Amino acid sequence: MKKKFIVVLTLLLVPMAIVFAPTTIAQGTEFLAPQLDVGYQEYSKDAGPGPFKEANTYYDYPTVATVNGEWGANVFYGNDDSKVFDRILPIGSQWQVYGYTLRKDGWYYDVGGDMWLQANQAKVPVSDNYDALLNAEAFIGSIGAHDDYRVLLVRDEYGVHYKVGRFIYGYVSGSAIFEDAYLYNVYADGQVYSMGPISRY
Repeated sequence: MKKKFIVVLTLLLVPMAIVFAPTTIAQGTEFLAPQLDVGYQEYSKDAGPGPFKEANTYYDYPTVATVNGEWGANVFYGNDDSKVFDRILPIGSQWQVYGYTLRKDGWYYDVGGDMWLQANQAKVPVSDNYDALLNAEAFIGSIGAHDDYRVLLVRDEYGVHYKVGRFIYGYVSGSAIFEDAYLYNVYADGQVYSMGPISRY
């Protein structure tokens, strides 16, 4: 039996710009929780949702990180431009996390003693849309100034997981220009899988 697909299109009208946020969902997908929208859909701090988290700001976040980088995970002493590499943590090892922060080169988890774990080489457990988005953004490594995200908890042919759609825009001469979109599946243990580009149409 052939699978049918439903294309859901969200259009947000913005002065001098159209923000186009497509998603392609297989028919039969069950939506298990409300959608989370994060980003500058209207590209203004005064209108629409803002970024998931502000850069260079510390957020308390008690959890446990599991190292899943290809060669382990880098740990640094300090968390600024003067940070110093300390060591590589082994794959599969687990570390208490106290908080996290976003720097210009990506996300870092505070593992105590002013030691910082490179977040794109680790995963943290997921209990809601925000945890899923944190894992996805850490996996991506860096975020654009005008990225938008849609996060849904679903049950589909891949099981129960979060779908994170990343919609990338340029911003030229006062207008938002849609450039590309990608989909990520995020599971309860924090594992992220890139599912490739989302069709624009």
